[in-house]
Amino acid sequence: MTFEAISGSIRIGAPRKRLRLEHFVMGGAILCLIVLVVLPILSLLFGSIRGEQGLSLDQFGEVFSGRLYRQALFNSLILGAWTGLFSLIIGVVLAWAVSRSDVPGKTLIQLTVSLSYLSPPFLTAIAFVYLFSPNAGLINVLMRDVFGLPWLTFNIFSMTGLVLVTVLHTFPFVYLLASSALQSVDASYEEAAQILGASKLRTAFSITAPLVAPAILSGTLLAFVNAIALFGSQAIIGLPGRIVTLPTRIYALFDYPPEYGLASALSLVFIVITVVALYLQRAFLARRSFVTLAGKGARPQLINLGPARWILFGFAVAAFLVAIVAPYSTLIAVSFSKSWGLAFWKGLTLSNYKFILFEYNVTQRAILNSLMLATIAATIAVFLGALIGWIDLRTRIPGRKLLDYAALIPLGLPGIVVAVALLQFWLRIPHLALYGTLTILLLAYVGRYIPLGVRAANTSLRQIDPSLEESAQILGASWATTMREITLPLIRPGLFAGWLLVFVPVIQELSASILLFSSSSITLAVAVYNLYETGAVERVGALSIINMVIIGAAIFVANKLGGGIAKASTAREVTA
Repeated sequence: MTFEAISGSIRIGAPRKRLRLEHFVMGGAILCLIVLVVLPILSLLFGSIRGEQGLSLDQFGEVFSGRLYRQALFNSLILGAWTGLFSLIIGVVLAWAVSRSDVPGKTLIQLTVSLSYLSPPFLTAIAFVYLFSPNAGLINVLMRDVFGLPWLTFNIFSMTGLVLVTVLHTFPFVYLLASSALQSVDASYEEAAQILGASKLRTAFSITAPLVAPAILSGTLLAFVNAIALFGSQAIIGLPGRIVTLPTRIYALFDYPPEYGLASALSLVFIVITVVALYLQRAFLARRSFVTLAGKGARPQLINLGPARWILFGFAVAAFLVAIVAPYSTLIAVSFSKSWGLAFWKGLTLSNYKFILFEYNVTQRAILNSLMLATIAATIAVFLGALIGWIDLRTRIPGRKLLDYAALIPLGLPGIVVAVALLQFWLRIPHLALYGTLTILLLAYVGRYIPLGVRAANTSLRQIDPSLEESAQILGASWATTMREITLPLIRPGLFAGWLLVFVPVIQELSASILLFSSSSITLAVAVYNLYETGAVERVGALSIINMVIIGAAIFVANKLGGGIAKASTAREVTA
């Protein structure tokens, strides 16, 4: 049989005009993306320009002229700028220590970075309030009343305190990108400079720094974006200190009567800031072509710091103590104390855990809701991500690149902005009461974290030769069979990393949940925040530890099943 005859028989056996299963699946994926992302954002835009007499820009006029809104914008920018600066310093120093020096305790540094990224920022904020609140903070009371050193006290309810707590969560962004860039630089460039007489210091500033600068600046911008988006720490520390930021101001607009128009306008201003920052981040990251990837070039030699390595090690230990030991040990101590104070150790008890687990009826409901939402949201986000990635890379559908870009829109949206967008959209659909239900929380989580699923699937699909799928279809396999037997098994490790990247942040998500929950749909993060608002210090500590245990258990199981956090961290870096 000739080639033309074979080709003809294949064309006859596979008519092009008949709708097949893959067409329905692709159409469903596109429809889900439109409902989850596109329509809520359009509703947010429409809500911001809709006035009582029709279309109007009055909402934006009030946002830019009102003192409260301008102050919130100014505070957010100040918070982001200082956080970015200190994240840059800490992240670069630790990355250089691990990648280029003989500093001891590199495992400790890597553990510090991992735990700092995974720890919920609002729990860190609560722990530091228990240590440094002006009147009752344990360390402040110790310094003022025991040692008689009031000048050593620290008021956590300040911009300095807010920056401190935020930096502990954001410096890993700089560390990950800087460390990757430093390990990728071809050391032959640096060796050539030193052979020509350049000192190590001049080589570092003249050769190494320009090569890794795009990655470092990219990480700094990511730290800025994440810093201004965190609601929990800004509410817990900022509001008592009268430091109003964009997230807390948007939240305040939903007090009765809610001002949806102003919230939408302020959310769009928030979006513009994050989009500009992410655009600059991607522009800087694109310049990483100046870095020679390791493989062909020489591996960098570790610098012998001599006695100075202990100074650097001390800096790493200090970072570990402040970022990990202080908040974790504080929450543990609070959770076992009858009354938090200087003599807390005299009255250790398990009653707080007994109350939280067996008497406080919110806990079980919140745990069940969070686990169910995180599992379903991660599964849907990864499934949709795999379909969108497949459409982008394996089809020639017009507009497929636009579909991929639309899937990445939520990457630059703070959680509270996602919540406002969903409220604007779903509250206007008659006879569909979703507010306060688990469904609207699920829509928020999937819509916000679908970029992680898309990037994980896209990265995995790029590593698979399309000829494998084409061969299966030529041999008669249907699209569903090819996906089930060929594509999905090959990209499963990448999809699992993406699943983990969605699951963990959903468990600790507070920014979007705080506007969308009800008593029946309360989540674990909201339960901690609400209990903190009541002033039940010791019980908040117990619920916080339970929260961390659940997150830790999920990560442990994921490590055993899917190859570890390292893969997830790598996928996170690719996504960023």
